[in-house]
Formats: sequence, C-alpha cells, structure tokens
Amino acid sequence: YRLARVIALAKHYLGNEDAVSRWLKRPNRALGGGAPIQLIDTELGARAVENVLGRIAYGGVS
Repeated sequence: YRLARVIALAKHYLGNEDAVSRWLKRPNRALGGGAPIQLIDTELGARAVENVLGRIAYGGVS
C-alpha cells in the first residue's frame, strides 16, 4: 500500500515511470542520503518521501 501510494504521487509530480524509477533509486540529501525506495518500508519513511515529493512539486530542491 505505501509503495503504491508513493509511486502514484511520484508519477503525478515527476511525470513518467522512468523518472519515477530513477528518482526512487537515487540517493537523496533531503532523506539523509538514502534512496527513497529504502525508506518506503515504514510509514514514517513513506511520509518523509511524500514530503520530499511535495517540496519538488512546489519548487523546492530535493
């Protein structure tokens, strides 16, 4: 459920599946250097990933 929720949100903000796949696997400074896919296994981690996606959507650098 968490993975599907994050992927749907990422597709909405990033546009296509290739961009989503790359973003999920790439280390992210806003997530302490971890790849978003590594954090989705917990609700807290998934929420952190969603927050980063929200920052991307509103012009923040993430």
